Amino acid sequence: MDEVEYAVALDALAWQVVRTQAFRSFDEQVGRHLFPALWAQEAVGYCEERLGRPLSDAERLEVFWTAVRTAPDPSLIADPRSALRAVIRAFERTRDLLAAPARRLVLLRSVKPLLVLADSGVALRRKDGTFGITPPLLPETIEVFAPLSPTCLLISTPRAHYLPHQGLTRKIAAKANAGASAWCQDAVYRLPSMPWPTHLPVAETPLEVRRPRLSAVPAQQPPGPAPAHPEIRHGELRAILEQLSHLPTDQSDQSPVLRTGDER
Repeated sequence: MDEVEYAVALDALAWQVVRTQAFRSFDEQVGRHLFPALWAQEAVGYCEERLGRPLSDAERLEVFWTAVRTAPDPSLIADPRSALRAVIRAFERTRDLLAAPARRLVLLRSVKPLLVLADSGVALRRKDGTFGITPPLLPETIEVFAPLSPTCLLISTPRAHYLPHQGLTRKIAAKANAGASAWCQDAVYRLPSMPWPTHLPVAETPLEVRRPRLSAVPAQQPPGPAPAHPEIRHGELRAILEQLSHLPTDQSDQSPVLRTGDER
């Protein structure tokens, strides 16, 4: 595979990863878990602005926890385009990970069909062999399994034990099939001539991110600069992101009291 073909393969694999339901669900779940705290942080600033004075430590904590308990559902104020923006931002981050010097693409083939194909297209396998979506979703040790056909498996990996000349073994196929089952959205497919793999149950529930425990203490120093998304390097993606970031004409004159989540 020459340099151009390799770059195209990385682009395709990165897009396939970020478009999966499991990947998008990770972003949605993390946002839903963190939204009450972000809403409460905005509420503290809004109260100080309305009162014209800083709140005491006790007042800040009281306002914060009251806002956490009474925060609205994120869907009530979320921009429906935020999921598209998240995918675009995640693409370059995912592509950079897959293109790291310590990683390689490996294509494994078998004579007989060994792979089932899920509607997700890819699965992320963690170092401990699981396929969960616990943060961080994309550690450096993650492996990406992308079945291209029942006899062909593409793997992005930092490990060196996958050997193309040995082909696609049943052991490796079992790993890929477990990932297909875990990451599928609605269905997993097999060739009619291929028996259903043994010990391969289809997941009954979607992958979940565990709800974190929130704690809050008064700040001991002034807050630092607000976090910002990394700059999008690709010009065409940057243009698309800008289009998805502008308020629609019929909403441009609306100024919500709390703007938490508008820039996701």
